Amino acid sequence: MSRLPSNRSGQSFIEFALIIILFAIVLLSILLILGDDLRTFINDLFQTWFPS
Repeated sequence: MSRLPSNRSGQSFIEFALIIILFAIVLLSILLILGDDLRTFINDLFQTWFPS
């Protein structure tokens, strides 16, 4: 007989939260590494689309 409960919604919620936290850490790392280049690219793109 297994002592694990059949309802695993709490465990799936924790796994989902951990995946979102991992995704956020990866996204922040990418933004920290490429932040200045990305900002320059977006500024150049907007100046091309919407010239003053």
